Amino acid sequence: GRTPFVPGRRAPRVGEHDDEVWAELEAPPSEAAPPTGGAVPRPERPLAGIRVLDLSWIIAGPLAARLLADFGADVIKIESRERPDVGRSNRLYPGLPEEIYSDPDVGGYFHDANAGKRSLTLDLGCDEGRALLARLVALSDVVICNLAGDQLERWGIGYERARELNPRVIVVNMPTMESRGPRARWRGFGDMFVSVSGLKSISGHAGEPPLGFGHNYADFASNPFHAAIAALAALDERERSGEGQFIEVSQYEATMGLMGSSLLEYAATGVVPAPRGNEDDGACPHDFYRCAGEESWIAIAVCSDEQWRALVAFAGVEALADPAYATLAGRRAHRAAIDAALEAWTAGHDRQALAEALQSDGVPAGPYQLIDEMVHRDPTLGRAYFVEVAHPVGRSFLVHGNTARLRRHPAQVTRGPGLGEHSYDVLTDVLGLSAEEFADLAARGVV
Repeated sequence: GRTPFVPGRRAPRVGEHDDEVWAELEAPPSEAAPPTGGAVPRPERPLAGIRVLDLSWIIAGPLAARLLADFGADVIKIESRERPDVGRSNRLYPGLPEEIYSDPDVGGYFHDANAGKRSLTLDLGCDEGRALLARLVALSDVVICNLAGDQLERWGIGYERARELNPRVIVVNMPTMESRGPRARWRGFGDMFVSVSGLKSISGHAGEPPLGFGHNYADFASNPFHAAIAALAALDERERSGEGQFIEVSQYEATMGLMGSSLLEYAATGVVPAPRGNEDDGACPHDFYRCAGEESWIAIAVCSDEQWRALVAFAGVEALADPAYATLAGRRAHRAAIDAALEAWTAGHDRQALAEALQSDGVPAGPYQLIDEMVHRDPTLGRAYFVEVAHPVGRSFLVHGNTARLRRHPAQVTRGPGLGEHSYDVLTDVLGLSAEEFADLAARGVV
């Protein structure tokens, strides 16, 4: 877009900018600076008044739009009755009651990624449907799409056309690989991203097949957050320039960002990183250890000699008190012996109680938790994170809350929409169609 990331700036040296920062802090405040102390009127919710068209489906795109809805944006999800969001179908999860598969409004998978939105159905395969979409683009602040890289162009609202309709619109395109080029129409889902991005090449144990990441890891972990942050940055920049812009969030590249220091390691040494299990250069011990009971484990990560001394004192295991283990280098050299002695000790303890006790002594530790434990037993998540929302169809859904807790304007998580539930409201209130015009469109299957 107009304000791209500019690479090349290195990380600062310690204290490099002390003089600059202190000079700015000591300078008199700008006359244009707004008063502090809450004197500036603020909307009820941070993103109130922002309209977002959500043309995405399944997880990554819908979650990006949902993050904006949580804080007050009016997110209008556009689907087709002939081809609704795949997330509405729980066919991805076998063994559920048959009515779950036939009713597009009871899929918990969909409601988690689309909480707080409105739903408009449009047939984008016909000229009238695409014309209505273009009118909505002209009246919106943000458009989000995570389909094929050129899908917006095929609907007639590629960025150049969108900018003609609305110079202030921000278009966030989230293709699998790229918006234009030989990979523009690549499709991606779940494990494909963690594979092509290199994450699987550094995961698991040496000499074993690639390790899976569970359920659509990148869709929940990185891709929607990159898109939401980029949209917020563009909205902020628009306040100064008055112009919108095009944003590309390649899901391939966004997932690659989860590789952490592995890319830097390769750039610095020329050595391709390999899977290392749970081993870590800066921590030892650093692994999962069996506890009492079936499928019961505890994760322990000792990151300093002080933490090691605390662990040894708490455990009271003579084998761990060897002076050779006093330093990180010594512990790494004797990792197998330490792991064996540590697991012999943890095997006699309850994982939850042991984790709490170690944390109280300053040792990083956490229990291996199952989903039901997180929902019903964890004192942090069960109280503040998961949200139960009721739907008019008579079912309740447990959905993820929002981890960003703004004190004055906390996120508000509400249920997801039924298919086309708000079509009448959107087309009559936003576009000004009459009831008769809407009825005609509905009768002909345009909405």
